[in-house]
Amino acid sequence: MKKITLFLVMAISVMTISCSNDDDSSEPAGPTLTPALLAGTYNLNFYESEEVIQEEVTGGTATTTISEVGDTFGTSNIVFDANGTYTVNFQYRVTRTTQLESNDPVEETEIITNSDTGNYSVNDTNQTLTIDGETGDVTLFNDSQLRLLFESTDVEADGTSTFTSELRFARQ
Repeated sequence: MKKITLFLVMAISVMTISCSNDDDSSEPAGPTLTPALLAGTYNLNFYESEEVIQEEVTGGTATTTISEVGDTFGTSNIVFDANGTYTVNFQYRVTRTTQLESNDPVEETEIITNSDTGNYSVNDTNQTLTIDGETGDVTLFNDSQLRLLFESTDVEADGTSTFTSELRFARQ
């Protein structure tokens, strides 16, 4: 009887150790961002951007901040094909607020309309999406959502411009 009990304890121990090793795999489940997985139609439902321009002027630096907030997206969408091409159809309203230093902000509203086609590529390792040469970070990608963050800095002799924009899409 002692041998059977000892055998059962050892068998259960081996099974427990074997199962836990299988569950602790540190290998990724597979690619999370590929053209095949990205392919589909995505409706634009959020757009915000900010550009901060610092220019050297007589007596110091002048800072201008331009903020944009989109709304009324309607049927604005982007279609990614698995072959690395895209088609975009955007029509939405943007409220642009411009503020120079401590002056009162100036607010303007504009309807943005854009239809275009082009090429894109994805980088799963860096979680980036490059659309016609502009690379954005993919901050969320799953079966129902895509979020992109674009950031750039342009340095010139008389100043610096820093641009950030976030776009959010819902998959159809």
